Amino acid sequence: MKTGPGAWFVQTGCFVCHSVSSLGVKSPAQIGPDLALAVEDVQSRFGRTIDDFFMNPTGTMSVVLSRQIILGPAQRRVAIEHLREAYQEHRNQQQPRK
Repeated sequence: MKTGPGAWFVQTGCFVCHSVSSLGVKSPAQIGPDLALAVEDVQSRFGRTIDDFFMNPTGTMSVVLSRQIILGPAQRRVAIEHLREAYQEHRNQQQPRK
């Protein structure tokens, strides 16, 4: 997981709580939701885009991103891109094989 397509999630520590199934990252704790689905999950749960939520998080993620995984604005934009890539890979994996 440290060198695969989901390495960013491992290196930043996201995987401690979250799996990223589409990228082969499995959380040892599996406390939080699968980040492969974050783009649609955040929209359905919070009524906000992943961009808006990640730049201005609420609840548990507000605490995590202010105390445990501290990312500046540029790093948060990188995180959003990784979340979008994980979601796109999830969608690709859901497509029927030809």
